[in-house]
Amino acid sequence: MKQSLNTLFDRLRFQQHPVLLLTGCLLLGISGCASTTETDIPKANSIITSTSSDTSTLAAKTETTSVETVSATTETVPSATTEVVAQPADAEAEPVTAPLSQNDLNKQLWDAAQTGDAATVSTLLEQGADANTATASGETALHAAIAAGSFPAVMQLVSKGANVNAATATGWTPLHHAARFGRADAANYLLQQGADPKAATNSAPAKTPVQMALDQGDLRTARILGY
Repeated sequence: MKQSLNTLFDRLRFQQHPVLLLTGCLLLGISGCASTTETDIPKANSIITSTSSDTSTLAAKTETTSVETVSATTETVPSATTEVVAQPADAEAEPVTAPLSQNDLNKQLWDAAQTGDAATVSTLLEQGADANTATASGETALHAAIAAGSFPAVMQLVSKGANVNAATATGWTPLHHAARFGRADAANYLLQQGADPKAATNSAPAKTPVQMALDQGDLRTARILGY
């Protein structure tokens, strides 16, 4: 079409016809614009296509990078481990204490009563010590606890069967000890447990617990004993 218009333009120019010449110029210009537009359109499409292709490539690279990053992160996470603390095979066993003999239990009981250690008296009685253990002269653990002034130890011994009327070689009973040492609470308790307030010593003159309390000037204990 462009070639036909050019031929027409040449003829008109050659004939020197102004109107026809102007018309030919206009037609030639329009044809050139149309040709330019048609030529430019594919280029624009090519640009768009190229842009889309670049975008797809960038997206693919981004996804690949993300996958590689996640994979690398997963690989670097340390796995949990359980540590087992080894116990020493040669750990020393606690020493085993051999049980006390009956004589040892009885001796320790008498010593604890003499010092007024009620807690130890209780422990030894639970382990089997004899509540009536006594020295060679006949002084029992109950005599010793009363002299020491440990009322709890007195009650523990009596509760385990200590004889409240046990007498020494000279005839002293636990009640004599209570009167001699001013243990009013022990004297009252022993009476309740069946102690004899009229028991007399073997000495001359023989004395009862009441007389023993009066000799000490302890009217309170003497009255408890029946004065």
